[in-house]
Amino acid sequence: MKILAALGLAALATTAPAAAACAAPETAGIAAPAEDARPALDQYNLGDGGLALEGRDPVSYFAAGAKKPAKGKKDLTATHRGVTYRFANEANRKAFLAKPAAYEPAYGGWCAYAMADGQKVEVDVDSFLIEDGRLMVFYKGLFNDTRKKWLKAGDLEPKADAGWKKISGEKPPVPPTPNGEARAASPAPARLIG
Repeated sequence: MKILAALGLAALATTAPAAAACAAPETAGIAAPAEDARPALDQYNLGDGGLALEGRDPVSYFAAGAKKPAKGKKDLTATHRGVTYRFANEANRKAFLAKPAAYEPAYGGWCAYAMADGQKVEVDVDSFLIEDGRLMVFYKGLFNDTRKKWLKAGDLEPKADAGWKKISGEKPPVPPTPNGEARAASPAPARLIG
């Protein structure tokens, strides 16, 4: 809504949330099912125009054997609760629109390892893993690979969840699986390493 007011479109800010999501000029795509914008959107790791994952296709991270996410196309986008995503193909965009929470990155797109210490640290969007069905992204630099540290440390997810709640005020969701099934709590994290 702040974007609409800044663009002189304050009248649209009082309409349905889906209309507001579609009104942003940076999003030539489709808005996901109507939901309110995130109250802590300013805490998310977003680029210009609210772009997540530096334009990588969030669905591509979940592909079997994925080693690197696909780059999304500028003309294939969708906005979900104020965050814009790009997609490599129409099938991935449709999958996302059907279950957006199943594909969004955890912790607002910040480094999962750093979030366990309550810190927002930039990421290398190609350094990721899927843990308990959630997309985790990590910082990776010349002398530091936080994904390796995350894997070595064991189950840091509860600490990272608490860190994100403290920073954003949001309780990390337990997203449905991409096929729509509810996730069962598991004693040990299931990991798919990209």
